[in-house]
Amino acid sequence: MCIRDSRKTDHLRIMGLAEAAVIFAYEVLAVGGTFVCKVLQGGTEAVLLAELKRDFESVRHVKPPASRADSAELYLLARGFRANSGKP
Repeated sequence: MCIRDSRKTDHLRIMGLAEAAVIFAYEVLAVGGTFVCKVLQGGTEAVLLAELKRDFESVRHVKPPASRADSAELYLLARGFRANSGKP
């Protein structure tokens, strides 16, 4: 059996990894801590972005110069963790 990956499937897989990373970060980050993760644009990143905005003082998208302009990848950079704001 051959499973063919598509952009949508890749997006969903990387978002699952990003969500797992956020859960781990909430367990280990100190107040004021920073979280960064790579995501692929595809629609479902909005939910994760909203959670990060609730739980961090500053959240923004970062696209490093090494990333191709037509690439769907971007990084979420969240700074200033608020430990008691609510966890997923």
